[in-house]
Amino acid sequence: MAIMVVLALGGCSSSTPPQQSNPKPPPNAGTYNFQLNVANIRALDTSSGEYVLWLRMIGDTALYPRRLTYWTVGSDSLDFLGTIQLPHSPDSIVSVYVSIEPSTVPANPSSILMTGAFDSVTDSAFISAANHGGAGDYSNAKASVIFTTKSPDTDQAKSEFYLMDFVHGVPTSSVSNLSIPPHGWSFGLWVLDSNFYPSHKFFYGTFTNPDSSDTNPTNSDYPFPGGYYPRPLNDPGARLEITLEPDFAIQSNHPAGPSPFTVLWVRLRQFINYNDTLNLANGWSSFAPHGILKLSK
Repeated sequence: MAIMVVLALGGCSSSTPPQQSNPKPPPNAGTYNFQLNVANIRALDTSSGEYVLWLRMIGDTALYPRRLTYWTVGSDSLDFLGTIQLPHSPDSIVSVYVSIEPSTVPANPSSILMTGAFDSVTDSAFISAANHGGAGDYSNAKASVIFTTKSPDTDQAKSEFYLMDFVHGVPTSSVSNLSIPPHGWSFGLWVLDSNFYPSHKFFYGTFTNPDSSDTNPTNSDYPFPGGYYPRPLNDPGARLEITLEPDFAIQSNHPAGPSPFTVLWVRLRQFINYNDTLNLANGWSSFAPHGILKLSK
């Protein structure tokens, strides 16, 4: 009888269930709704990129991206809505990024537009282009444009301009307080005219340093952004703009169109004379992108 009892006890011990190798995720992980309200932003031309939301979580080296494919349009604002899958609870989120990416989203953001710290108490984050790691703060930038030429035909100045001025007769950059943009961004130089259908979009090139030529200096007599193209610039409906452009969109030097982020601009006028100058207005001081991200279960 004693032997039978031992065998019975041994049979009971061998029936203990094994440890689970893949435990279930904690209850706070899973799918969350997000709402991202951004001011001073416009929808992108899909041929030039798309907005992507990224989340960084404690202890994770990888970022968690989410394409921002659905939005509603407000007054110079966009409201993005959707869901995002989180491997941990929201209180593990450290920081939030919004970037512009090509159609194939890379493993890490290439052109970060806005950043912000995540508040686990309110499950929200204030993000801005002016925050550390964002596209930058250009609210103090200033510039002027001069219509000039070295051609004997001074009338050519109506189709030739540079971001420069003459100081005691010496050509000098007219741009000040325009910091070099962060990795992933360059400044674009455009003349845009909405008096035509479709609108004219004349691209002059990109630059990061206003004390040097742009990326398309073929028709430039001066080593500053600008140059000559055989098109008149004296349409009062046209604008000259310095924009902030994601690098991937301008690699071919033929972007589909300007980005929605205007740093400096000036409206052109009907009468342009040789060596006329116009001061550019700062568009960043009033229209830098910023917004609020909110998560909910």
